[in-house]
Amino acid sequence: MIWVVNAKKVAGKYEIQLEFNNGLIGVLDFRKILENDHRTIIRELLNEDMFNTFSVAYDTLCWENGVDFAPDYLYEQVLTHKQVA
Repeated sequence: MIWVVNAKKVAGKYEIQLEFNNGLIGVLDFRKILENDHRTIIRELLNEDMFNTFSVAYDTLCWENGVDFAPDYLYEQVLTHKQVA
């Protein structure tokens, strides 16, 4: 089972460095994820102030508006986009 243990903002507007319990650390650019999802609650994260409210809770990445992504999904996205730190 995989989970997020740490997250921090990096240089890009929608980029977050994620650290997983197995030691993988990678950067994920959320721009395309947010732009391609038409649910209102997800689109709210295109507002940079709202996007920057993220934190690690319940073993994954969460935002103040209630959005969270499954840690397995985040892990796969980091591996797929090969932005491993």
